[in-house]
Amino acid sequence: MDNPQDQKAAKSAKDPKKDDIDKRVSQKIEELESLLKRIPDSPAFLGSELYFPEKAGRSLIGMRKMPNLTELREEVNRFAEQREISNPRKKIKRLLKKYPHFADLRALNGIQIFNDTAQSGLNERKLNALEVALTEIALALHNEGISIYNATWFIKTYLKYLEFLKERISREQVGVTGHFNWHIRKMSDELQQKLIVITSLLSIKDKLGGMVMLNTKLKGSVYVSGCITKEEIQQACAAIQQDETKTVGVGKTANYVVLVMITLGLLFARIPMLKTLVYDILATMPDASKDLMLQKNMIRTMIGVTEFQIKLAEGDPEESRKVAENLYKRCSLVISQHLEYGALTKPHEVDPFLKGAWVVKEGSGLFNKTEYKGMLGRALKFLKRVIENQNQFKGSYDLARQLQIEIGMIISEFGWDESEFGF
Repeated sequence: MDNPQDQKAAKSAKDPKKDDIDKRVSQKIEELESLLKRIPDSPAFLGSELYFPEKAGRSLIGMRKMPNLTELREEVNRFAEQREISNPRKKIKRLLKKYPHFADLRALNGIQIFNDTAQSGLNERKLNALEVALTEIALALHNEGISIYNATWFIKTYLKYLEFLKERISREQVGVTGHFNWHIRKMSDELQQKLIVITSLLSIKDKLGGMVMLNTKLKGSVYVSGCITKEEIQQACAAIQQDETKTVGVGKTANYVVLVMITLGLLFARIPMLKTLVYDILATMPDASKDLMLQKNMIRTMIGVTEFQIKLAEGDPEESRKVAENLYKRCSLVISQHLEYGALTKPHEVDPFLKGAWVVKEGSGLFNKTEYKGMLGRALKFLKRVIENQNQFKGSYDLARQLQIEIGMIISEFGWDESEFGF
């Protein structure tokens, strides 16, 4: 028994309870690590395969006409509203065998999976099913499955998934607080931090005005259920300056195609897991005019705002500072290059001034005192331009005035003389 390994084996054999405890601790750690990976805070949530196979997808679509999903979509709607007993699941599965890379069908599949969760009794099963549904609809959006209908269902699924995930993480966090194992206690803090991130992601619930506007304004039109292709986006952007009512695609006009894509782009920019999709949309839209270029910049700025909010929620001051600085510089550059003079009558013209001032206000405590003082002064100039602008965009005055007051409070907290800033 002089051999240390023999001694260890003998001790283990005498202490089966310890082995059982170690096993359960390992299982719990693995379970919590898996749960932490289920937070949709980046495109990595969707995996590395964002795009359907080219050969089996688009070339196949070119060879075979895709089925009309109008009746099946209505059947899914009736099932969701509990107006129909029959479940369209079998029809969808049958079509998927024949058209596995048809984006609009894949979105409908995800929507039906979401609807099926309403009949699932176990929360754990619901969370798993919602994750599958969310991924399915998101991948469809990445593969030219963008329509108001699909985007609306994506948001429903996204919010429901976040709510279930928050409940699950909260339950786990409470359960492991004060755990005897140091590793699990440490993971309790990580779970708490992730709850803050999920709360930040859920704030999109208050930013759905654009989606409501599209569903109201375009109700019953081809824009609701009809997917907008890259070719239609490019044609619409090219035509918008000369003839905004020019027809692109089937039954669509340039002005409404651009309206839908800019509105959805701004919404998607608030959702970190769709960051790659947003950049794909922006790359598809040419800088055909100053207005379009500024609208695209508004979307890019929103990506930065979302990233900044997530870094703050993660409790990472250094990364928060870097993102805030980049966002501030972007707004300053756009203003100096394109908006130094002239009236600010459109949302994309006002946006750089308000976002630039907003990120300075939110960046309190992230920058060194001297640098921050200069940023505050510049932010006040941004706001002054908005406030003094005649025929300003509706609501911009109130937003600018509120930011001005909040920045004034920060200046007072630092003990600076307000007269230095032109107050």
